[in-house]
Amino acid sequence: MYNKLVKHGEAFAVGFGLLCILIFAVGIIQGFNSAGYDMSTDLTTMEDKSQINFFNSGLYITIFLGILCIALMLVGIFWDLIRNFKSGSKFLIGFGVLIVVFFILYSTASYDSGGRFGAYWSKDPFYITEGLSKFISAGLYVLFGLSAVAVLAIIVSEIRNFFK
Repeated sequence: MYNKLVKHGEAFAVGFGLLCILIFAVGIIQGFNSAGYDMSTDLTTMEDKSQINFFNSGLYITIFLGILCIALMLVGIFWDLIRNFKSGSKFLIGFGVLIVVFFILYSTASYDSGGRFGAYWSKDPFYITEGLSKFISAGLYVLFGLSAVAVLAIIVSEIRNFFK
């Protein structure tokens, strides 16, 4: 299995990704057509949004793939801990640092209740509370920080590989 994944893994991943995108796109197009809309319909002006369910296939695929990725990640972590405790412990330390940084950002995040998104804070159906607002802010800060670290790591490794 490993040899097949090494040999054809990228093609399998791209093909599976395209299949998921096609299932999602076909579901949207068929849903629009069966509901009597075309692709230029502005759904935000509809009064009754309870009948909009043609995005569900993409949501279910995303939820399934997210659960699958988390499960595979946990299996990989435990397998690496069993096989090579030194590198596995480095991962656990890094993950712990990431959790600590997240909670520091969560505790220092401000609660914004106004502005152009003021309608979302306390009205149906969003009910964004102070805790949820701070959680979103901390998550975005961690996302931006990790993205910057990833871009810098790519640049540094490419420069280092250029001079090798």
